Amino acid sequence: MTNVFLTAHDKDFLPGMQDVLRLFFQDQSIHTASTAVPAEEDLQIRANATKQNNRLTAVVSLKKDRQTITHYETAEDNPVDSQNESKRLVRLALFRLLEKTTGETPSPWGILTGIRPTKVLQRLFDTGYERREIINKLVAEYAVFPNKAELITSIASVQRKFLPANTQAEKTVSIYIGIPFCPTRCLYCSFTAYPVKKFKAWVEPYLNALIKEIKETGRALKENGLSVQTIYFGGGTPTSINPEQLASLLNNANSCLRGPQTIEVTMEGGRPDTLTEEVLHICSAAGVDRLSINPQTMLDQTLKLIGRNHSVEDIYRAMQSARAAGFPVINMDIIVGLPGENETSVMQTIELLKPLKPENLTVHALALKNASLLKQEIAQHNMPAAKEVLKMWEIAQKGCGDMGMLPYYLYRQKRITGNLENIGYALPGKECIYNIQMIEERQTIIGLGTGGSSKLVQADKQHLNRYNPKDPLLYIERIDELISRKLKEITDQGSLLNKNTDYKTNRSI
Repeated sequence: MTNVFLTAHDKDFLPGMQDVLRLFFQDQSIHTASTAVPAEEDLQIRANATKQNNRLTAVVSLKKDRQTITHYETAEDNPVDSQNESKRLVRLALFRLLEKTTGETPSPWGILTGIRPTKVLQRLFDTGYERREIINKLVAEYAVFPNKAELITSIASVQRKFLPANTQAEKTVSIYIGIPFCPTRCLYCSFTAYPVKKFKAWVEPYLNALIKEIKETGRALKENGLSVQTIYFGGGTPTSINPEQLASLLNNANSCLRGPQTIEVTMEGGRPDTLTEEVLHICSAAGVDRLSINPQTMLDQTLKLIGRNHSVEDIYRAMQSARAAGFPVINMDIIVGLPGENETSVMQTIELLKPLKPENLTVHALALKNASLLKQEIAQHNMPAAKEVLKMWEIAQKGCGDMGMLPYYLYRQKRITGNLENIGYALPGKECIYNIQMIEERQTIIGLGTGGSSKLVQADKQHLNRYNPKDPLLYIERIDELISRKLKEITDQGSLLNKNTDYKTNRSI
């Protein structure tokens, strides 16, 4: 196996360079601070960036088998953001150099390797760029394919009207409430989720700790003048707990967190086998106005293979019952790239979903995470090739358009098949506000429960990340400490209410 030795005159360049290298060399070892001596067959990559006469220049060289190839990229210096512009130039120079030497372009997203690429576009919109200017900039300066540049610019444009204005951003938060239990563990799942029957003894003490965190968080938000805009119940599968427990959870969330500013409450029903008429009535009566029913595929043989333990017929039943219960927005998730599936499989899934008329459809490209059973057993499964997954993705994309939906949010993952993306589609006016706020990071998100991730967005654009333990028993054990820390951070956030933010959102596009 060829090793890759990476050096740069500025160590801040290295993380971004590693991300680019992994696009081209997924299986090779990458060394950034090694005392080992490279062999002739190893790749040696060096990067440098200089500034002269208001111009930035990035130089990246590649040496192998005693031959050296060099690529340059230049741009006008941006004094306000010179360091980040230098990082971008180095990544672009490396990407172009590797394109030249390998003869491959492994990702249509170019050097946009992060999870939230739309954030780059929102910053460009903030500074006054127009749509066409942004598209051209993505293609020329980030090596993004034109079709992806068009796609992501359209998504960012849709999101603009939902991003909070300055004063609203300071006064509102969104809440994520995590339930780490599921009926069974899916083959592809890497989340912290425990089969509810096997871990039944954990459920009640976990919910007691969670409700305590909900109550204390709600009290602190009110005391500090902060309002909750959206609430999202995720997991796991929140509807896998028993109806009495679910009703108690919803009632406490409503009384402690919900207020006049709350415009959306989402419940991840996820598994249709958990959505009994009783559960649906409890959710509807508690004011849940967005429900997720996630088939992932509409092929019974695939559902069985991936461990879903429900049938296509269960999906139809759950949708019929949910419509009867009056949910105004229903989301459905599908995954392209599942084992044993092909273009015909996705076409069948889309055609079977069309009559159900969901308001939202989220299309995921399969990501092979190390913690998933699928990754560990990959040799036992017939996985579609990356090129076929791309065609499957295009079928799903066309199907969403046929249903009158437009893309409204996007995120990417590491190890995602074919370097693709996950996209949420929605009928106009039915977009999920929580998803937009969570992806764009323009509003504070407070995570409650195991694995809950809190991102506090402060007026100076600093993001403070906090994470609850993923282990339910550790979460229960540390609940008082976690609450104490969260209350302090909410109080600090409240103290920013009378300060101005530098954000310039809600501009006309």
